[in-house]
Amino acid sequence: MEGLLRMRGIRVFRKNPADRLFFPSNLSGPYQTRFYEMMKRYSFRLVLRDMIKNEDGFRIRDLTHYCSLKVVRGYCEILCEMGVIKKSGRASYRTGVRPLYSFGPTLEWFIAEMFKREFASPALYGVSVKKTRSGGDYDVIASWNQKLVYTEVKSSPPKGVEQAEISTFFSRLEDLLPDVAILFNDTQLRMKDKLVVMFEEALSRRYGEESKKLFPVERLIGELFHIEHRIFIVNSKKDVVENFGICLRDYLQHGGRRP
Repeated sequence: MEGLLRMRGIRVFRKNPADRLFFPSNLSGPYQTRFYEMMKRYSFRLVLRDMIKNEDGFRIRDLTHYCSLKVVRGYCEILCEMGVIKKSGRASYRTGVRPLYSFGPTLEWFIAEMFKREFASPALYGVSVKKTRSGGDYDVIASWNQKLVYTEVKSSPPKGVEQAEISTFFSRLEDLLPDVAILFNDTQLRMKDKLVVMFEEALSRRYGEESKKLFPVERLIGELFHIEHRIFIVNSKKDVVENFGICLRDYLQHGGRRP
């Protein structure tokens, strides 16, 4: 993994930070596997977000914005058994790890684990490198099929993503030179209305009026989009693992020029 980075003149000085994850760093391997499998469920990830917002104390009814009381109760029972959340009263809970500033690091961990477990690919999350123009912070880097894959992870809905973040994404690609790049937004909302438009704007700023002809942002399938079959926009609709698999297979089939 880090050999692919060294080939590009890039050295890692921080990786896989465990102190920002939803679960404690000493969580057992079997429980981490169980937590990973639960993270595949969109409803579970939404419940975790609500837990983080109310980390010092929450009740089951506080977590029912997106799923039923029965489902939330089941999640809380499992997380309590694992020691990831703790009872703080007769019917309330708190997170075991505090403070938790963001769901982002846990989502990055999940994507790195997905590469390892589903695609037999070594992966790092929360990667920091030195001496790059774009700042040197990369969410997930994987070595897949002897190719360097970079994934930018966005946990907020599309309306929370700013144009500057998309411009920075392209700047990071210029520094890292990955074979495949993926912007993953953990949402089931449409990509065409906001993120695709911002991608087109970022490309226009780089390549001018001809950008839509040179590097069109095209629909792959459903809410998955691609640029030259090498840069992908991915959301959570249906299944995260399946969506990543579709994009990786598409790269193998079609490759693409490098914008």
